[in-house]
Amino acid sequence: MSQGQLAQATRLSRTYVYHLETGQRTNPSPAVVQNIVRALDLTSEERSRLYNAYTQLTGQYIDSELFESTLLDMGELARLLVHNTSYPAHSLDRLWFLHSWNAAATTLFELQEKSRQGENPHLLELVFDPLMRPRFHGWENLARRLMSDFLYDTRTMTHLPEYKALWKNLRELPEFKRIASATYPRGKPAPSFVFQVQNSKLGRMTLRTATTVFTGVASYSMVSYVPGDQQTLAMYRQHGWQPG
Repeated sequence: MSQGQLAQATRLSRTYVYHLETGQRTNPSPAVVQNIVRALDLTSEERSRLYNAYTQLTGQYIDSELFESTLLDMGELARLLVHNTSYPAHSLDRLWFLHSWNAAATTLFELQEKSRQGENPHLLELVFDPLMRPRFHGWENLARRLMSDFLYDTRTMTHLPEYKALWKNLRELPEFKRIASATYPRGKPAPSFVFQVQNSKLGRMTLRTATTVFTGVASYSMVSYVPGDQQTLAMYRQHGWQPG
C-alpha cells in the first residue's frame, strides 16, 4: 500500500503518514494506530506485535480485546438495524458483500432462493447477474454508477488478497469487463440516488437509496430503499414497509 493509499484509508494527511514512516512523529494516538490496523487488515499476531511496539515506543497501552470486540459490535449493530427497519434494507461489508438483509429486501429484489441457501452474495454479482439484469430499468447507467462507487470505496484495498480474488471472480460475469474498463471512480459517492426495479408481482418500483455509515468505522454500512414516487409509496404502505 502506498503512502497516499494509507493516508486515504486512515483519513490522515500524506505528510503525517510520511512522518510516521520516517520516525519524525513518535507519539501517535491510539486512534491513529487502530485506523492503521483497519486499513492494513492485520492478522491477530501482526496486531499484537504492532500494539507491543507502540507501547514500547510511547508508553501508552491499547486494549486489543476491546478494539476487536468493537469491530464485532459494528457488524452486529448493522445487522440489528437492518432487521429492525420496516424499509427494505441490507448491510454491506467493506468489500460490498451483503452482510445481512431483511425480509422486505428479500421480497423486493426476489432473493428468496439466496436467502434460503444462506448465501452472502456480492452486490455487483447481483447487479451483473444475467437473470437479474432485465429487472433493472436503465441497467447500464445503474451498473456504471455502482461500479464507480465501488472503485472509490475500495480504492485503498486493491492490495488485499481477498480483493484480488473478488475482482477475479467478478471479471467472469457477463458485461463486467466491458463496464469496468470504461468506468473510473468519480469521487465520493452520493448518499442517495434513484433507480427502478421490476418485481414479478409488485410491478415497476421507483426506489431511492439511503445509505447509513458509522462514524470512524468503514467495515460496514447499511443501505435502505425508500419510495421514489407516489405509486411505489402506495405499494410500500400496502406491504407494511412504510412507517406511519
